Amino acid sequence: MKKFLAGLVCVGAIVGLAACGKNDNASSGGDVSLVKDFSDTEIVLWHAMSGSNGEALDKIVKDYNDTQGKEKGVKVSTVFQDTEIASKVKMTSSTNDSKNAPDIIQTVGMDIPSISKLPQIVPAQTFLDDKNSSITKDDYYEQLLRGFTYEDKIVGVPMAVSTLLLYYNEELLKKEGFDKAPETIDELASYTKKLGQIKDVNGLNTQISRYQLVNFLVSQFPESFVGDNEGGRKAPMTKVTIKEDGTLDKFLTEWQKVIDSGGYKHIEDNANEEFATGMNAMALLSSSRLGAIKTLSEGNFTFKTAFLPKVSADDTSGASTGGSSLVLYNHNDEKKLSAAWDFVAFATSPEVQSKWSQLTGYIPVNVKTEELSEMKEFYKNNPQFKTALDQLKASDPLAQEPFDLVNWEINDIITDAMQKFAEKKLSKEETAKDIVDKVNKALDEYHEANG
Repeated sequence: MKKFLAGLVCVGAIVGLAACGKNDNASSGGDVSLVKDFSDTEIVLWHAMSGSNGEALDKIVKDYNDTQGKEKGVKVSTVFQDTEIASKVKMTSSTNDSKNAPDIIQTVGMDIPSISKLPQIVPAQTFLDDKNSSITKDDYYEQLLRGFTYEDKIVGVPMAVSTLLLYYNEELLKKEGFDKAPETIDELASYTKKLGQIKDVNGLNTQISRYQLVNFLVSQFPESFVGDNEGGRKAPMTKVTIKEDGTLDKFLTEWQKVIDSGGYKHIEDNANEEFATGMNAMALLSSSRLGAIKTLSEGNFTFKTAFLPKVSADDTSGASTGGSSLVLYNHNDEKKLSAAWDFVAFATSPEVQSKWSQLTGYIPVNVKTEELSEMKEFYKNNPQFKTALDQLKASDPLAQEPFDLVNWEINDIITDAMQKFAEKKLSKEETAKDIVDKVNKALDEYHEANG
């Protein structure tokens, strides 16, 4: 923990140095506008996409460079930074290392609060509201824009987003007399019990960690923010609110039924492969796994997807979305900013998002994508993919993952407590206390270390 906090102190110092203007040469993200001529410009995009998703991103960049970029005199290159993007961006900001800094940053939601405080960052809202912009807020789903909004300002343009779905083996469900997916946790427990009685089959496989728990919590009602200050979106989150609003107790009460079903596998080993080979009849997985599941299960059985089961039938909010956005870094050069924005508009255009979604399984972020004939045809032939978009549209914009500052530590706390709950080493009350107390302690320690 001390080592973790030491790192946070360093990060806090970096952010503080940049935000307080200690560097006289630091550029400013504000007071900028789009220019019409941005020819002869090179743009660098830092990203964390690997494997097939990285290949899909490279294709977008190549297509841009060969078409729109070529016409406008812009060339985009990519640099893979894995999960170190945020810390590296903060370092370039604090040292004013403009030469090695990117123009566009792929930024995950949890990094939005700290990234937004860097003086070089230009919030996406600045250009979404610019009269010269080819894209506006109306081009994107409200739910996704809120996902990358901090202190009432849109910081990043959504790019790679997904949601938590229930994947199920249609043949196994029909075999046991189920003609549709379970819609509540209570139904999920009943399905899990019956399906788990099939030889060598687990009824359900999912490991409840931060991602899964948060979805079940925020889905209960729109104002179930998980933490104070609207889950850290209005101001830094200082504590969880899942005890006083009753959402944690409500979830644990229902999830106890799944644990007691006898058909629940509570540890994820090789979730994709186990589901695709029929070992697990149902699984809770991100929609970003759709492409992989489709390839792995081909020829084995028909898999389908459904909305995340509700904690209670009368829940009103819906699941959250998670993922990353594209954020602009200012080099005191409006030509570079304008060129970067031109690429962002291209990458999130209806046509490009159609190809991106089909290749990766990510939800198309542009509202016009679903109206394209090729996307309609794809959804007709692959209805499993459309479930993610339908769930997004059915969810309240307030249903979001929190900006919880110590994300990875909170994930470990929740994973450990929920594993002990599943193994009946902790009671429902002990599990709730363990999660709330430890998460609040982690948040207190973060704020104490970072001021």
